[in-house]
Amino acid sequence: MRTGRPVLMIAILAAAGCSREGDAPTAYGARETYGYLQKVGRIRSMINTDNRDRIPAMIRGRDSEMLGRQGARLEEYKRSLAALESPGVDPEALKFTQSLEAIIDSYRAVCLDSAELSREMKESGARPSAPAVAVPVISLGTEAYQGDTIGTLNSLLDSMERIDAAPKSASVFLQPIVNKVRDDRERLRSAKAAHHAFTTKLKGELKLRYPDKDWTSKEILP
Repeated sequence: MRTGRPVLMIAILAAAGCSREGDAPTAYGARETYGYLQKVGRIRSMINTDNRDRIPAMIRGRDSEMLGRQGARLEEYKRSLAALESPGVDPEALKFTQSLEAIIDSYRAVCLDSAELSREMKESGARPSAPAVAVPVISLGTEAYQGDTIGTLNSLLDSMERIDAAPKSASVFLQPIVNKVRDDRERLRSAKAAHHAFTTKLKGELKLRYPDKDWTSKEILP
């Protein structure tokens, strides 16, 4: 009989959850999880607005100061998420927040590196050893949809490639920071794809665990 007790206890802890090894089991509830995700959703709504409106406008305007401040704003979002109380919250909901934080980190890198690129381009005219780099026009229209941050980065990077292809281009010194912005775009794409995949999985799991709640609401899960 004794050999079955450890197995039974492991099963109980796995079902109820445990905050730390040795702690008493902690039950995860629908109400706590739903309320937590509502709070996350309010922050997520602000991030979405920044993604669609604020960040693209700053990149198009090459506003390095505003992009720098936006980087600080994004860091504040992370602190707000970390400050949310989570007793009784399903651990999978906490993983959802972690994957959202990865997106925030990617947006922040985009803002800071785009700000650096803008500064470099503005300062290029003051370099005595090289002619000024032409400021690219970020194209608008169906060929370069700019409805969000990634679309605007696509346009920016396409514009930089056209400068590089120009005869006697003086933009060689910009290449390292252009490469950083390009890498930022790919990391953002990957973070968003991973977050979407996890969200789809989480919706199904929460529906099974807590069928009395509507987990398909946009304010809860995107």
